[in-house]
Amino acid sequence: MQTFVFRCRSCRAEVTTPVREVPLPHGAKAPCDMSRGQVCPPRLPPGAFAVERFEEAGRGARRPRPAPVLNPGDLRGTRHTDDPARLNGCCGLDGTDGPNLLCARCGAELATESSDCWTWQQTVLLPEAVERVTLPGRRSGR
Repeated sequence: MQTFVFRCRSCRAEVTTPVREVPLPHGAKAPCDMSRGQVCPPRLPPGAFAVERFEEAGRGARRPRPAPVLNPGDLRGTRHTDDPARLNGCCGLDGTDGPNLLCARCGAELATESSDCWTWQQTVLLPEAVERVTLPGRRSGR
C-alpha cells in the first residue's frame, strides 16, 4: 500500500507524518455520549487518511468538495490561528468557524481541526492548500 505525506503548497513544508489512504469510516454522527462524560474518538486511526466531501465552514456557500481527513495526531509543522473567532469550543475546537490550523513555516491556512467533546477528533485539510506526495519506496505495514 502506498504511503504519502501532505505538504503546504505555499512553502512545501511537510505537514503530516507518513499516511496511507483508507476508506472513509461510515457514520456521520460521532459515537459519543456526553451525558456519560464520554469524549468522541478519533475518526481515523493514526497513520491513515480518507477523503470526504465537505462544505467549508465560515467560507460562504460553496459546493461540497473532496478533502483529506486525518487523525489529528498525524499533523506536524502546524499551529493554531491567532484569530479567536475560529478557536471556539468547550473542551477543544469545534471546527465550525472555518480553518483554524496554519503552516508553522509560512502561515498559510491549511486545515480545520475538530477536537471538541461532541465532535469526531479529526483534521480536514484544505485541498487547495496542500499537496499529496507519494513517498518513493515506502510501503505501509499497517
